[in-house]
Amino acid sequence: MKKTLHGLLTLFMVLVVQLVFAQEKTVTGTVVDEDGLPLPGVNVIEKGTNNGYQTNFDGEYAISVPQSAILVFSYVGYTTQEKSVGNTTNIDVTLAVDAAALDEVVVIGYGTRDKTDVVGSVAQVSSDVLEDRPAANVADALQGRVAGLQVYTSSGEPNAVPSIRLRGVGSLGAGDTPLILLDGFQVDAGIFTRLNPQDIQDISVLKDASETAIYGSRASNGVIIITTKSGTKETDPSITVGVQHGVSELANTDYFESVMNTETLTNFWVDAGIYSQDQIDGILAENNADTQWYKWYYKDNAPTTQVNVSASGGSESTKYFLSTGYFEQEGLAFRSDFKRYTLRSNLTSDITSWITAGLNLGMTYNTDSENPYGTNSTNRGLALLAQPFYSPINPETGNRYEGVIPGWNRYDPQYLANNNPFQRTQFQINPSGYVELTPLEGLTLRSGIGINAFDRRETSNRLPSYVGSLNDGSSSEYFRRDIQMTVTNTVSYSIDFNDIHNFTLLGGHEWQDYDRENFSASSTGQSDDRLIMLGQGPNNASVGQFKAEWSLESYFGRLDYNFDNKYYVNFTLRQDGSSRFGRDNREATFWAAGARWTATEEVFLQDVSWLDNLVFRANIGTSGNSDIGNYNSYALVGTNQYQGQTGWGLATPGNPSLQWESQRSASVGIEIELFDRLRLGVEYYDRLTEDMLIDVPYPFTSGFAEVTENTGSLKNYGFDVNLEYDIINQADFRVTPYVAFNYNQNKVTELFQGRDYWIIPNTGVSWVVGEPVSYFYPVFAGVNPENGDAEWYLPNEDPDEIVYNREDPNAVTNQFNTAALQQSTGDDRYPPLNGGFGLNVDFKGFYLQSHFAFSSGKNLINNDRYFFENPFQFPGFNQTERVLDYWQEPGDQTLFPRAGVQFTQFDSRLIEDASFIRLKTLTVGYNIPASALVQTGILKGAKVYFAGRNLVTWTDYLGPDPEVDSNIGLGTNPNTKQFTFGIDLQL
Repeated sequence: MKKTLHGLLTLFMVLVVQLVFAQEKTVTGTVVDEDGLPLPGVNVIEKGTNNGYQTNFDGEYAISVPQSAILVFSYVGYTTQEKSVGNTTNIDVTLAVDAAALDEVVVIGYGTRDKTDVVGSVAQVSSDVLEDRPAANVADALQGRVAGLQVYTSSGEPNAVPSIRLRGVGSLGAGDTPLILLDGFQVDAGIFTRLNPQDIQDISVLKDASETAIYGSRASNGVIIITTKSGTKETDPSITVGVQHGVSELANTDYFESVMNTETLTNFWVDAGIYSQDQIDGILAENNADTQWYKWYYKDNAPTTQVNVSASGGSESTKYFLSTGYFEQEGLAFRSDFKRYTLRSNLTSDITSWITAGLNLGMTYNTDSENPYGTNSTNRGLALLAQPFYSPINPETGNRYEGVIPGWNRYDPQYLANNNPFQRTQFQINPSGYVELTPLEGLTLRSGIGINAFDRRETSNRLPSYVGSLNDGSSSEYFRRDIQMTVTNTVSYSIDFNDIHNFTLLGGHEWQDYDRENFSASSTGQSDDRLIMLGQGPNNASVGQFKAEWSLESYFGRLDYNFDNKYYVNFTLRQDGSSRFGRDNREATFWAAGARWTATEEVFLQDVSWLDNLVFRANIGTSGNSDIGNYNSYALVGTNQYQGQTGWGLATPGNPSLQWESQRSASVGIEIELFDRLRLGVEYYDRLTEDMLIDVPYPFTSGFAEVTENTGSLKNYGFDVNLEYDIINQADFRVTPYVAFNYNQNKVTELFQGRDYWIIPNTGVSWVVGEPVSYFYPVFAGVNPENGDAEWYLPNEDPDEIVYNREDPNAVTNQFNTAALQQSTGDDRYPPLNGGFGLNVDFKGFYLQSHFAFSSGKNLINNDRYFFENPFQFPGFNQTERVLDYWQEPGDQTLFPRAGVQFTQFDSRLIEDASFIRLKTLTVGYNIPASALVQTGILKGAKVYFAGRNLVTWTDYLGPDPEVDSNIGLGTNPNTKQFTFGIDLQL
């Protein structure tokens, strides 16, 4: 009995101890930094166990632990803290920066630097700006974000590749796109539509000579470095799942709603004498619709879907990031869509204490199709010419017409797309790897290789059942393979003396090789929709083949020095050799020097409490440009057919003297931070491009129309401005407006053959010495109010001089002649002012991000108006309501001349101000508190959000889209707006 009582007592005591010390409870809290800002991703671990949690996007956590537990809070770059649980259920923690940890790191040429040690101008866009956007084009997120970086999307096609310029146009003949690097290795601009935005850690933009010269000839237009994500060592696995779905519609419908309805159009025809009232009555007796045709040529509520899954983490010696993603967007025009499948695996491992290796592997498979009916095509680009009284609906079926629309006499756009299918498929692979050795303290040896490669196949068909070519189908196939390989070897050595004198020396060798080949075939005569391959077309069989290659070999070096973390200088030298130039001109050497002064490190400023940071920087350097055809310096032969035999002929003239386009640039800048709230950066730059690579015109009697030469010069100068201000800066409430913009002016300073100006044929664009790149067109003087004649200003003896502002009645003519009247309009081709502004708000888990992009001084030839404002050139077609303002009696002040004459010519009226402000993105979301997720036992974080893109556009441009980056807008497939809803979960 005693044993029984003793046993029961022992059991009772054990139970009491367990109840007191082992009963679990949920502990919640928030982890912030020393400024009170939440820290996401902080590891919260029950000491001595694997029980752990990571803070969510608002720094919140919730974890179930015994009362006796000790919680360990750890985060990279911050000191680790331990907290005993005890009786509390809420533990808030403030983590201090680890003085021994690295400062914020930014990517520069062939390495990284602490942000406080960067000599030149580097702008960085973080992942939170790039993620969760309803667009395939990652660069779309950069528009208006980086001062000096101009990004335009010229088409609403989901697969549209953006146009990108940094600090103006750098060349009149060679390429002007910045060098784009993915994890350190060169890629093309198309990478922005092939990358999963969720895989990107950040994008760095190198803007000045001290940072770009290390890349030599490829960096004359700046450098954009895309860095993909990696894991974190000694971190438990973290899995993120994101789903997003939404719809698209036209970004702006003002243009599409500017044409006349049935009543207005028919009344205009009668009043202008184009048709009689009896003719109109006869038309309307059989056709009484009032169709808005754009609603039939463009879809509404086209779906967009994204799904992304990623995992990251690491052990003591290895870190990893794995992801897969799916993106699909249906275009608004028929036969327009884009699908993308991505896979990424990034792995880094410390093999030994002095050997590290890394392997990044990115793969993309995408399929897409485009609507081809733009330029001068009434099948979409000019579809608004359709008369509104005709109907696209077949009254017998109540559906679209299966073929030609009666009256309009054009194919239904859906029928046209279905019977002329097109598909492009592309497999992209971007593997890169490196081995890094640190055999001695401060000495680093690194060898890396990267490949940018893709296979592309395009299939085009015309079905035999298509009524436009019944029983006469066609098929064509096109295949292209591109492989670009880069091998880089560098050695760097860092040493400091007494923690005051700090030196870093970098030397390296780089080799690039590019190969491209493609072939194509086509045939016609297919007679059955089920048999449409090449071999089933007996007629017009043809084949084609193409091959190109180039290579680049470079040697480079850089010396960085700083004195006491206050005064910094760097010197860069690089020699490039390119196969694109003749044997005697292949090599060129480029250099740069930069300096930085961190003034707030001076003793006399350290007691200024309101001054948080003050930095001055300056630099000067050179770079080159070889972005031309691969064989422009060579005289090439080609083949032809003559009497059934193969003949030979001189295909290109070549130029053995061809050499590098050269550029000299300099800049000065200042960064300042005040009151722990205000951040301002201003930088002025000046760059001069000389020996430009231009296709110089030659008389046809020479046998060639043009020869590529080094000639002429172009100047760009301007300034970048960045400004942020924290109106409210609290731990759970933050309001920050910002603005970033660039003002740039370009000026042609020299041309070829001693010319003062040159008009690029068939473009309306001219180069005038002493002036910006501008438009040359006949200049419209207005409509004579006495007789209704259209009049144009006569040019001066020097057509490059602007003369149309003078009020001389004898300086006009009513006889239009393009060649005789073309002159400088004074309208710049490139906008001087580009940028963006926005507002970020965070409040207790809720957040709002709004971003506007703008362009001012942008001009664009609206070629479509030639068709929509010419009722007597195109009688019987619809027109814009603007043509109602035509001259009818003496004294009328009107837009257009009298009835019966041509209303619109190709003159300065078509050059429009295409300046715009666009609400580029608006995101509203909520980070669900960790305390609400702990009961799931799975979720560590979650957020829900609404995202919109291109929601509102303000512009005076009369065309479909002001964002077109071209001299002319012609049948533009306009940008779209998106409304999406998304959920992100962290496991």
